[in-house]
Formats: sequence, structure tokens, C-alpha cells
Amino acid sequence: MDRFSALHLLHEYVTSESIRRHCYAVAASMEAYAEKYHESKDAWWITGLLHDFDYEKYPTIPEHVTEGVKILKAKGYLHEMIEAIQGHVDYLGVPRKSLMAKTLFAVDELSGFVVALAKVRQDRFTTMDAESVKKALKKKGFAAAINRDYIEKGIAELEVNKEEHFNLVIHALKKIQKDLGFT
Repeated sequence: MDRFSALHLLHEYVTSESIRRHCYAVAASMEAYAEKYHESKDAWWITGLLHDFDYEKYPTIPEHVTEGVKILKAKGYLHEMIEAIQGHVDYLGVPRKSLMAKTLFAVDELSGFVVALAKVRQDRFTTMDAESVKKALKKKGFAAAINRDYIEKGIAELEVNKEEHFNLVIHALKKIQKDLGFT
């Protein structure tokens, strides 16, 4: 359950660069929150990294997550990590009880949205702030596949200030922008 093993598992199951980058983004956001909450940065990063590792092979509901959880259990991943991964989708009905689970749900869609926003901004993350994200969220045609209701629900469940949440995720992704394909 170290970072190297988690990366190996991700790369074993995911060949799509876009899915890998999404997983890197969620991992970075989770690590930033772990630091904020004084939690295990490694455990939270790994949870973010592996939350969608089964998606390419099992993209349908409920196989996505269910099949991945079987693999994670067989490899001895922590119950808290597995439960958080199960909770990042509503269709399994697994309640998000832990701080880790609430955080994963809160950063998943938002991380994807912030990356999408950086792709269309000339300066990428340089001048992006919470207000940039709020404006972009109002544009229904932009990044339409991203569930804005989940972003709002994640903020409410985690009980965080929206602006602070947006800025924390922006800052986390700015740190790894090269891993996300930005030069």
C-alpha cells in the first residue's frame, strides 16, 4: 500500500492518459486535504489515485467500483480506503461516513472540472481562482459531462467554504500541472 505499488496498479489497469491524469488530479487534491486535516497524505493520495483505476476495464454500473473493490480487498488495501472509493459513487448506496470518503466525493468532479478549465485558459492555472471556477460552473455547455450537482453536494457534505474548497483544489493541481499534461 505504498505510492509506487498504487501507481503500478493504476498503470496495470489504465492505459488511457486522460483517465490516468484524472486519477493524478484527484490524488493531488486528496493529498492537499490530508495535509489540511493532518491525515495520512500517503493513504489519502493512494485513495484518490485508485478511485477510478477499474473504470477502463469496467465502465458500466455497477461493475465500475465493485470490480475494483474486489481487487483492492484481495491486495489488502485498508477498509477506510475501500469504503471511500465505494462512496465516491451514489449508485452503490455506501454512505460517506469518514472524512476521507466525504473528501474524495467532494474533490472528484471538481478536480476534473478544474483541469477542464485550465485547458481552455491561456495562462492555465496561473491566474485561476475560485471566482474563475464559479463563473465557469454557470456555463452549462462547458464541461457538460461534469456533474455540477455532485460538486455542490460534495461541498455540503464536507461542510467546507466553497471558495476555500475551489482554491485548495486549484492550488493542488497547479503543483502537478506537468503530470496533468500542461507545459
